Formats: sequence, C-alpha cells, structure tokens
Amino acid sequence: MSDSSRLRHASTVVLAVLLCAVLPSTGWTWGQDGHHYIAQHYSQHLPADLDSLRACDSEVDAHVTDPDTRKGSTPGESERHYIDIDYYPEFLAGTLPRDRATLEALYSPATVSGEGVLPWAIAEVVTRLTQQFQARQWSAASLTIADLCHYVGDANQPLHCTVNFDGQVTGNNGIHSRHESGMISTYLGQLDTPAMSVTYYASPLDAAFDVIAASWAGVAPILAADTEATDAAGGSTSSATYYASLWNSTRVLTQARLDTASVMTASLVYTAWVDAGQPTPGANASALLAAGPSPFGDALTVRFAAGGPLSVEVFDVRGARVARLADDVSGEGSVTWRPGGSGVPVRPGLYFVRLSGPGTNLVRRVTLVR
Repeated sequence: MSDSSRLRHASTVVLAVLLCAVLPSTGWTWGQDGHHYIAQHYSQHLPADLDSLRACDSEVDAHVTDPDTRKGSTPGESERHYIDIDYYPEFLAGTLPRDRATLEALYSPATVSGEGVLPWAIAEVVTRLTQQFQARQWSAASLTIADLCHYVGDANQPLHCTVNFDGQVTGNNGIHSRHESGMISTYLGQLDTPAMSVTYYASPLDAAFDVIAASWAGVAPILAADTEATDAAGGSTSSATYYASLWNSTRVLTQARLDTASVMTASLVYTAWVDAGQPTPGANASALLAAGPSPFGDALTVRFAAGGPLSVEVFDVRGARVARLADDVSGEGSVTWRPGGSGVPVRPGLYFVRLSGPGTNLVRRVTLVR
C-alpha cells in the first residue's frame, strides 16, 4: 500500500472509530427471529443420506442463539460474529489475504481481531463438525450445527460486514437493529425459503469470504432504503410507514440473504459429512429402518430392527408430527401408516419417518401421492 493510500485509509478509520465511540456497545445479530428462521429452514436442503440429521432440528433451533449468549462470558466471542471487511483497502482492490496469519502480519493480530474474525470462525466450526461426524458424536454435532447456523447467518447480514455497521458514518444511525430485528420481526410471515441443492465446498474459508463479499454489496442498498423510508415517514424511524417502506425496498435483498444463509449452512454440514467419510447419522449397530413403497398412496409399510426402547413417528416437512406409529418397540418388526385413517386429513407431499430413542435417530423420507 502506498503512503498516500495508507493516509487516506487511516483518516477513514479514525473517523469511523470516533463515531463508533459514542455509540452504545451492542451485540449485533440477525435478531432472534432471523436466526431461528435460518435454523428452521437449513435442513430442508440436506440430501437424502442426511435425513437422519433432521431428528436434531429442534435442538439446532433451540440453541441457535447460544453464540450470542456466550458473548458476555467467553473472551473473544464477540469478534466471531462480524468482519468489517471494508476496513481493509485490499478488499476493495480484490487483493485481501484470506490467510489470517498473513493478514495479521500486515495489520497486527489485535487489529484483525478488532475488525472481526467471522470467516475464520465459520471455518473453525466446520472443522469441529467434521471431527464430530468422524467420531459419531451426534449430540455434540447438533450443537455445532446450531453454532454454524448462527455464524453463517451473521455472514449473510450485510451490516455485519462493514465498518459502517450501524449507519453511523452516513447518518443512518440505528439502521442495524431496524433492519435485522424490527423489520424481520414485523414481516417474518412473508418470508419463504424453498428447498435447494447443497454445494460441496473444497474450502469453507473461501466460501465464507465469498458470501461476506456478496453480503457487503447489500450495505449501500440498505442504507439508501433507510434514508428513503425515513423521508417517507416524515423523519420517523419507528412508525409502520417507515417499516413498510424499508421492507418494500429491501424485501428481495433480505430474502436472498436468508435463503443463502440456510442453504449455505446445509452445504457446510454436507461438506463436513463428506470430509468425515460420509458416516450414517444417528445410527447404532442394532438399529435399522426402512419405509416403502415411495411414492405411496393408501398405505406405507415401515420395517425396523432396534435394540429399544424406541418410537416410530411420522413428521411433515416443517417438523410437525402427523402420526405416532409405535412406542417402546424393540427387536424386529413392522407397522403400517394409513394417512387419514384417524379421520385427520393428510395432504400429499414429502414426509419423514423417524425411529428414535436412546442413542438412535434414523429418518427415512417418503412421498405421499393421491
């Protein structure tokens, strides 16, 4: 970097630091609703070989905000949730080193830590998940997936990827919470993420940096939308008029970031599973589960072999239980599911049969047609 470039960069950073100094210290996040949305939608993208991980969906959702809770008690946690990527002139020039040690040699470890280490946090969590898959530590893996959902969610929030994280540099003060919490909570019911195909990432670190760059491109549109919404609401940033305008301007962008967060989480889980040797999730040596035919119309036969005591249940794509076929089963056996037989209508579509109990969570997907 030339001396003149360093001087211009230093001036910008000093301005940002001075402005940030007067702001309250806040644990920025997508907001609970946004993080739960990602956790509730990630597993729909998993391939059939990983259906058994869907048995952990409720635990993933329950623990997806744990990383925020750790900020107050775990040193170094806060900086794992963001990276002020535009602090570095090399980012804008397309030459930013992705190796942390190389970047620390240029800027010092304290500076790199202070500007956020989100991409390296994501890569570290994927490594941990790979090791847990290799060791068949399924319960621990579900908590790690929850962490992964959280950090990947943060990487897909544009305001986690900029020095101007709260609009404090441009006069958009408070936009961070308004966009990711106030707006998301208001319009959560209008969000909808379809199932998509996962991607194997040869380098989770590169994938993290790439998605952060894509998120950063959303900073300017969000700030412009905030200014427009404030004007439309006569200067108010809390009225229904303000939030309606902000939502109308950023809806497509926001949906795209949440969609990417959910499918990227699934892709990184898939990557960890492949790198771990593709073990069968949730299986113990004595448990087997088969369900067919699929597609089926009137009746589905479920065969199992289990050490017990285990249960056989059916869930829809949103995780709601639609049938309990057996309780406290053990040994070899079979049960039949006749959708609608209890008088409760069951719509055609994708369903999941689960064999669950101590040490076992096996899932098979089936399709109901009429």
